[in-house]
Amino acid sequence: MPVVARKLGRPKDPDLETRRKAEILAAAAIAFAELGFAGTQVQTIADRLGVGNGTVFRYFPTKKALFLAAVELGLKDLTDEMDAILATDADPLTQFRDVIRQYLRFFHDRPEMAELFIQERATFRHHHRPLYFSTKDEQERCKHDAFFARLLASGAIRPIPQERFMSVIGDLLYGTILTNLLSGRPVDPDAQADAVLDVIGYGVLAEPKKSKGGKK
Repeated sequence: MPVVARKLGRPKDPDLETRRKAEILAAAAIAFAELGFAGTQVQTIADRLGVGNGTVFRYFPTKKALFLAAVELGLKDLTDEMDAILATDADPLTQFRDVIRQYLRFFHDRPEMAELFIQERATFRHHHRPLYFSTKDEQERCKHDAFFARLLASGAIRPIPQERFMSVIGDLLYGTILTNLLSGRPVDPDAQADAVLDVIGYGVLAEPKKSKGGKK
């Protein structure tokens, strides 16, 4: 009976690659946020993880690939959180409020992602992916179309072009997280969301007063 040679070493962990990749991306996001894309060396990220350069390059062949992968992961996490809200049975107005709150909470809890999205727009102008409210992805647009249709049908908002609605909301929220980041001021994301919703929902202009003739 032939003798089968036993393989030496530890059994291969099938989840090791997934875990290691996640660890690299988490460390990279923080390093890029702190030092900027140009100022970050892959060696710095490797040192923070206690691994060699080669380990990082095994998963990401270039610093650019690593940076963009960190951005993509952050965008996916943000999108997943927003989509989870739209998948609930709540009425569309409640969903709209919850989406804004969760959007601001996301960047409050993970400020490094706000910094990465800003750097992406400055460094890779032809690559950057729009954030949640503005998207070129067909599948994402379908979800937005369905949500906006429900919101409009509920009577909670006045008839307004969908593209304008999404664009203005997205720009307003992006400006808010950008201001929070640059000012360094402590903020309560829930209170900030309530303020944003108040201005969006009720506006800033008072109703026109009726003239003496009864006309507005």
